[in-house]
Amino acid sequence: MQKQEFQQLIDKYLNGQATADEVQLLMELFDNAQTNNDWDEQTLGVKQDLEDKMLQRLQSAVQQSSAKHQPKVFKIFASRNVAAAVIGLMIISAGVYYGTRHTAKEVALAKNKTVVKHDADPGKNEAVLTLDNGEKVVLDSARIGTIAQKGNISIKKTTDGQLIYQVDDNNASPANGLVAYNTISTPRGGQYQVILPDGSKVWLNAASSLKFPTTFVGNQRNVELTGEAYFEVAKNPSKPFAVNVGTLNVKVLGTHFNINAYADEDNIKTTLLEGVVQLTSGNSHNLLKPDEQGIVKGDNIQVVEVDAERAVAWKNGFFDFNRASIKDIMKQLSRWYNVEVVYNGKISDDEFMGRIERNVKLSHVLHVLELSHVHFKVEDKKITVSP
Repeated sequence: MQKQEFQQLIDKYLNGQATADEVQLLMELFDNAQTNNDWDEQTLGVKQDLEDKMLQRLQSAVQQSSAKHQPKVFKIFASRNVAAAVIGLMIISAGVYYGTRHTAKEVALAKNKTVVKHDADPGKNEAVLTLDNGEKVVLDSARIGTIAQKGNISIKKTTDGQLIYQVDDNNASPANGLVAYNTISTPRGGQYQVILPDGSKVWLNAASSLKFPTTFVGNQRNVELTGEAYFEVAKNPSKPFAVNVGTLNVKVLGTHFNINAYADEDNIKTTLLEGVVQLTSGNSHNLLKPDEQGIVKGDNIQVVEVDAERAVAWKNGFFDFNRASIKDIMKQLSRWYNVEVVYNGKISDDEFMGRIERNVKLSHVLHVLELSHVHFKVEDKKITVSP
């Protein structure tokens, strides 16, 4: 095919006018051009710029298809070495939507290739509350209603799985003058929501914990986090709210934000949805505005613009991947499905973008991912990933 015809295909794709066959052909040509280092920037433009445009077109298609297809939505798109975004054929199969360049026959073959001897259920509302005296309360099995009471503080579990702290007089000091601390911890495969004594709401993701006082006294509201949590902080200008994550301090007055601080991640990410957040790590300080993310590594704070809703997709019941490597994806699956992940051989460096519901079995997610240069074997709560 001549470069002029290639350019015409690109233009049709970006304008949303390409047929499924033309999209398939374009992706193959795009991959081949990169593999052979045969790219004419004078004719076709800068490759990275074109790739970004194709990804934008893909994201637009994802949004449009989401509005049309309401059943369990699986939308995963793989790009080879951050290459062409693949939209291809839209396949509806058993109420599940796949957006890939693969045919229905290939989807069926992928389902047969995944070896699943032991499947895994998705995570659920599950956590342990550790009281200041060391007593542990398993929240998923605890009765509905008041589960603990100390002085003017009562702890209640609601029918929808929330933990609520109620203080008769929020300004009252503890009876003995000492501040009591509780810790709520979610296991791998668990999540939970807690409403703090000041009315602030916190959603904990899997394998996370939050340490907080049973009542906020003085002129500050301080909590400690490990793992990941989304916060909706009750406004109180006279009493700032601060989250401590290792050496990072996140200070707010009243706002909505997400912190991802898992120990196995390379950095700590704070994403702001509403309000203003101040980040402090060592001698470094930065302010975040909505749709900005602070990436902290050591004392270095980098601020980048993001789609903040992606960061809280987990709270809304989705995995949301944006140019994620298979290893990044497997970290999330490992926490949510409580499985071990091992790798066998050289794993593809493809990157994935798309969205998958978190309320399906592990095998369903792996069937979708397996459509692109990666294979899985699930046995005894262990996933083996291979080329």
